[in-house]
Amino acid sequence: MPHEISAPLHFRTLLNGHTYLVADFFATWCPPCKAVAPVYEQLSAANSVPGKVAFVKINIDEQRELAAQFQISSVPTFILFKDGKPIEEIKGANAPALKRGVEKIAAEVKSGAVEKEKVDVKAKVETKVEAKVEEKADEEKTVSGGYGMTGGNNWKMSLH
Repeated sequence: MPHEISAPLHFRTLLNGHTYLVADFFATWCPPCKAVAPVYEQLSAANSVPGKVAFVKINIDEQRELAAQFQISSVPTFILFKDGKPIEEIKGANAPALKRGVEKIAAEVKSGAVEKEKVDVKAKVETKVEAKVEEKADEEKTVSGGYGMTGGNNWKMSLH
C-alpha cells in the first residue's frame, strides 16, 4: 500500500530512504484521481521494495507546501524520483504511462539486484577456490626421508 504523506518531513524521509520513489499528487474531490487510484495501489503492492522503491500519496489540499514545491498544476500528477531527483512526470490519469514508468523502475531495481547476486556468487566462488588452493598447498608439503638397515631385520626410517 502507498504511504499517505502526513508532512513534508515524512515525504523527505521516504525520498531519502529509497533509491526510487513514486509520488501520486491527488485530491479527494478529483474523479480522475479516484479512477486511477486502484491501478496505482496495484503497482505499489507489486513493486514496493524496502530501501529501493516506495510509493506515496500526497493530498494537494493537505500538503500545499509539497504541491507548491513540485509545481503541481493539475491532478492527478505522478512524479517518479531516483536518488531524490525527479526523473519523470506523468500528468493526468494516464494508467499506461504510469505502468510503463513503474515497470522501467522495477526492471532497473531487478537488474541491480541481479548484478549484486552475480558479485556475491563470484566472491563465494573465489573464496572457495582460495580455500582449495590453500588446502592443496598444505597437502603438498614435501617430506624427504630414507630407509636403512642396521643389522638383521630391523628396518629404520628417518625423515629429514
